[in-house]
Amino acid sequence: MLKRKAWDALATWKNSRNRKALMLTGARQIGKTTLVREFAKNHYRHFAELNFLTDEHAAGIFAGSLDAETIIANLTAYLRTRLEPGSTLILLDEIQECPQARTAIKFLVEDGRFDYIETGSLLGVRVKDVPSYPVGFEEHHRMFPMDFEEFCWANGVQSDTIDMLREHFTDRIPVNDAVHATMNRLFNVYMVVGGLPEIVQRYVNTHDIA
Repeated sequence: MLKRKAWDALATWKNSRNRKALMLTGARQIGKTTLVREFAKNHYRHFAELNFLTDEHAAGIFAGSLDAETIIANLTAYLRTRLEPGSTLILLDEIQECPQARTAIKFLVEDGRFDYIETGSLLGVRVKDVPSYPVGFEEHHRMFPMDFEEFCWANGVQSDTIDMLREHFTDRIPVNDAVHATMNRLFNVYMVVGGLPEIVQRYVNTHDIA
C-alpha cells in the first residue's frame, strides 16, 4: 500500500528542472523506503540503495574525502551495481545515521550524474552531528501516515466520490443517508486501523479488525 500523495510529490520532484536531492522525512514504518523503491522501478533504469541503519559498513563510503569523484568511486566499488549517468537513482536510507553522507550531498548534486533521495526518521535529534549542511542542495518533503482520504482510496472509494463529498462539504449541502452511513463506518475503521501502510494493506486484504 503506497502513499498516493507522497508519490505525487516524488513525481513533481523528478520533473523539476533544477533538481536537488530529495530529503524524505517522517516516522518509521510509514512506507518511505518502499515508496522510493517502487518509484525507482517505474522511473529509472538503474537503482542503488544504501541503508545506514542496517548496514554498519555503508558509512565507510563517506569516511574519507567527500569530493564527488571519490564518493562515486567508493559507491561503485561497494555496491557492485551499474550506475549509469542520467538514469540512476541512489537512495541514502536512514541518513541520520551517517552525518558525513548528509554533508556530501552538496558535492554529489553539483556533480549531476545521478539523482539522490535521502530518507530520515530521527533527523531532529542528530542535527548537531552534521559537519556542514547542504543548504540549497536539498528539497524537503515531510511524509505522514495515510490520511483518511488515502484510506478511502485504499478501500475502493472512487476519486469522483471524494470530489463529491468535498463539494458538499464546501457548499454545506448534506449527502444522502446511505453515503453518510458508509463514510462514518469507514472513518470508525480508520480510527482503529490507523494509517501505517502495511497495516492498512492487511485490513484491505482481510477486512478483519482483529
